[in-house]
Amino acid sequence: MGQPRAEDARAPAQYADSPLFKLRGGVLMPLTPSLTSRAWLAVPVAALLLLAGCQDAAGPALELNAHGAWNSPAPYTGLHILQQAPTAPALETYEVSFWARRDRASTVIVNYQPGEGESVGRPFLRFDIPRDGLTFSPDLQQLQRRDSVYITLTIDPQTLSVDFAPSGVAFSRRHPATLAIWYGNADPDLNGDGIVDAVDQACLEQLAIWGRPESLAPWLKTASQTEAGQQWIWAALFHFSEYAVSW
Repeated sequence: MGQPRAEDARAPAQYADSPLFKLRGGVLMPLTPSLTSRAWLAVPVAALLLLAGCQDAAGPALELNAHGAWNSPAPYTGLHILQQAPTAPALETYEVSFWARRDRASTVIVNYQPGEGESVGRPFLRFDIPRDGLTFSPDLQQLQRRDSVYITLTIDPQTLSVDFAPSGVAFSRRHPATLAIWYGNADPDLNGDGIVDAVDQACLEQLAIWGRPESLAPWLKTASQTEAGQQWIWAALFHFSEYAVSW
């Protein structure tokens, strides 16, 4: 395949065999108990695997071709992407790059910077690729067991959205990648009318993860699920694009 070796990635070579990584300042490092947050334990990661067979009836349907790429649906207008609250702390980083291999699982976690009295910040994003989850490279060539792909996540500093690159990367329908985002630091005035009221609560009940393969493409609603009590939303991903928490 001619893919670059994982040892050439930004993370040190001795971390290559670790199944779980923690993002610190744009570099992947092995997770240790001191770097974990109890909030991440609330993420029902196992439930993400059930999303591969789910389809939400609201919004344009997510249609995949044989390579996991989107077919062209009707465009959706009126999307409202959640904004970071003015009081939300900055994230640890807004860009992550790492190597992912087909025969190894990978996990990327991005937290907010710790507040006063905190040793670890609140969670923001968790991205998981299971073993054998990667299937196609950016040029739509099927990946072999030891092939790797250099992946970059770019997080918008103002909104709850993240762009995944390179385009063309696709995941197994049986073992899809999963994305979980915590919206506890989102601006509670969801509709932007200057008042936090029952209307905003109703908007929360419509939250979903939406995606589009490129900036001029229409947004599509994924088969996402929410955990309202914990303020989590998560979805199975079958290919790379831009994803956002929206109503």
